[in-house]
Order: sequence, then C-alpha cells, then structure tokens
Amino acid sequence: MQFRTRATLCISALLLCACTGLPKSPASLSMGINGQTCAGPAPAAIETLSATSNSALLKKAQYESGKGGTCTAQSFAAVAPLQVYRVYDAQKPWTAYGGWWAMTRPSGPREDYRAQNAICSEWSQLDRLIACQVKVGAEIVIGTTQSVTCEDGTVYAKNTTLQVYIQNDQKNGVLHVENCREEGSWP
Repeated sequence: MQFRTRATLCISALLLCACTGLPKSPASLSMGINGQTCAGPAPAAIETLSATSNSALLKKAQYESGKGGTCTAQSFAAVAPLQVYRVYDAQKPWTAYGGWWAMTRPSGPREDYRAQNAICSEWSQLDRLIACQVKVGAEIVIGTTQSVTCEDGTVYAKNTTLQVYIQNDQKNGVLHVENCREEGSWP
C-alpha cells in the first residue's frame, strides 16, 4: 500500500510539472557562463541572420552574473542588412559606434531603458541615438540581458531584453555597421 501511495505521488508530481510548464530537466533551463539560470533563452533563429558557432565572439559578449553584457547568447552572421540602434553619451562622441546595440528602436524613460539593458549610469548618460545596419557578412552576438551591479550600488536584474553585441573598433577604423544616421537627442 505504501509503495502505491509513493508511486501515485511521484506520477502526480510529474504530471503537475508537465501541466504547469515547469522545467522538466536542468537541460531545459537557460544557463549563463557561470552556471546560473538566465531570464530566458537566446534566440535560435532570426530573420536576416544565420546562426554560427563563434565561441571567441561569444566570450566577448557573455559575462558572469553581476557584470552586465549578455547572459545566454548565440552568435550569428548577417545574410541581409539588420537595423540596429544605439543610445550613447553625447559627451563621449567616440562611443557612438560602440559594441552594444538594440534590435528595436529604444524608447524612454531613460531609467526604464537603463534597467532593461543593465546599463550603469557611470558608463553612459544615454542621451543620443544612432541607427545603423549591420553589414552583410558581419558576425554579431544576440542574447538576453545579464545582471549588473554598478559602482553606485544600483543593481539591475537579468531579464529577457535582447542585446546585440557588435565588435566595432572605431579607433582602428573597423566598423561592422553601415548606412548610419544620427537620430539626435534621446529620449
């Protein structure tokens, strides 16, 4: 009798997990590089992009919990132009073509955008917007937002906002974006 009760409880627990959409195994979770759960999975496919396995580029975009960047991510090569947006600091014009971009046009308020993308205030004032296209053939990384702890003690949590990492090096004339246009003051 005791065996049947335990078996019934085990089967009931399995059915409950299946019905509620709870993870069925650790492999079904989205894990970051330090083994901690991310807020969601990286995209597996995106129109205009072809998935790649560029581990060196992923290492530049995926950070441990509390460090910013992406939590879980996928590398891609652009097979057609992809529109991206970047909010940067007007007092640091050399940052206009930095590494971190968004796939959707950013909207305010500024603090909401800062929290969604885990951007510390000491990194940028977030007051200018630029729009560009990723060049065909360029490799990029797209992933969910990793948590960050800022110098002033502000903590932004992991979330499902997708961030785009583009390995631009404006100082050395290496840009993987083109057809850029300044969008002016932001928000």
